[in-house]
Amino acid sequence: MSYLATHLIRAFAVLLAGLVAAPALAAIPVKIYAQELVDRTVAQHPDLLVVVMHVTPPKGQDNVIIASNIGRIGKPGDEDDLRVISTGAPNLEVGHGGRYEVELIFRDAAGEPLGALGLVWPYRAGDDPAVFQRKAEQIRDALARRILNVANLMDPYPFEPLATTRTGAQKLVEEMAAKHPELTALALRAPTRGQAGLALLGSTFGRHGKKADADDMKIFDASEPATGLYSNGKRFGVDMQLHDAAGRKIGTMNVGYSFRPGDDKDALLARALSLRSEMQERIASAEALDDLDP
Repeated sequence: MSYLATHLIRAFAVLLAGLVAAPALAAIPVKIYAQELVDRTVAQHPDLLVVVMHVTPPKGQDNVIIASNIGRIGKPGDEDDLRVISTGAPNLEVGHGGRYEVELIFRDAAGEPLGALGLVWPYRAGDDPAVFQRKAEQIRDALARRILNVANLMDPYPFEPLATTRTGAQKLVEEMAAKHPELTALALRAPTRGQAGLALLGSTFGRHGKKADADDMKIFDASEPATGLYSNGKRFGVDMQLHDAAGRKIGTMNVGYSFRPGDDKDALLARALSLRSEMQERIASAEALDDLDP
């Protein structure tokens, strides 16, 4: 056997041994929902220089950057970040190089704290700091309407690799969310072409393409809505069947509203049922919810 052949065989044996001995790699999403929200924010506000989310992931011990437009993912929060989270008071300051930095408490749709949100704009002498704080609060509150909880931020995005947000269901969700700002959650599940069962086709909180589980199918088969309190009792949720304009059962619908002790649950349920009626009038069929680029 030639010298070259011998060394090729030895090299292959070493490589094979290394592959066998190497530990299995963790399944890390290429992109999480939090990063998608950052990317959307940057696209919607081209004057922003920096967007950073400081969050303690579920079961995590440390507050870290989980999403940003400047990298540094996994970087632990510093003293300023942790002070915002512990006190709720924002950090407001003129930074180096003509920048105005706002860091404020970050919340989900029910108002539960998630961590800190850092935003940076270009700054020139004479700019009104109150304008930057007001912009930051508006961005923070708009993001909150898209977040169920901290676990939601860590979802892979897209939740299913082939899922899309360009559906009739998502268009309807966006229209209803804009028309009814009191909503803290809205999701539609219906059949998707070429697959059995139901999947999430439109929502205010991502998870597009997520297959319906056993609890979802119970709602599909139930004649009465199911209600409950979520997010430490701060969100009143209603799950119910969804029909098209002709009255055919086509899927399920989830609605959420802010809740405080003493709020009238019957009134909130009635509001959810009214919203369902409003939406069903707009749905020609199950296929219409799965239409692309409607």
